[in-house]
Amino acid sequence: MSPVHRRLVLVATVTIAADLAVKAAAVRWLTDPVDLGVITVRATENSGVAFGIGADQPFALVAALTGLVVAAIAVGAWRGDFGGPVGAGLLVGGGAANLADRVVGGSVVDLFDLGWWPVFNLADVALTVGIALTLVATLREQPAITAPPVEETERA
Repeated sequence: MSPVHRRLVLVATVTIAADLAVKAAAVRWLTDPVDLGVITVRATENSGVAFGIGADQPFALVAALTGLVVAAIAVGAWRGDFGGPVGAGLLVGGGAANLADRVVGGSVVDLFDLGWWPVFNLADVALTVGIALTLVATLREQPAITAPPVEETERA
């Protein structure tokens, strides 16, 4: 395995472990919401996908589509289609953590409530940061557009 692939796997594994550990701890010990001023920490369940979309759809459909998206992201990440291994690892780890949570518990546990944004979890943060890093890496890789040289006879 190449060093890039090792980094990708490491980031994805740490992301999955951290997200699932935080969710398990919250479900077990967080009985009442904790207001931290800017954010409230509370355990809620989301049977849909991002922003609760698809919550009224059958579990099998949501889980299967989520699994296909995560598999496509993992393949693209392994091929190097998403920039560097850190951003790609966050995408794979965040997607896989939410998929594992959904398959095991029937829904995704969301924890962080800003009050003005849908409740989210650590895997969602990883996905967002992974998207941002991938976007930056993609923009940095774009070749500069240069005009073709002007012929001497065209200048006169």
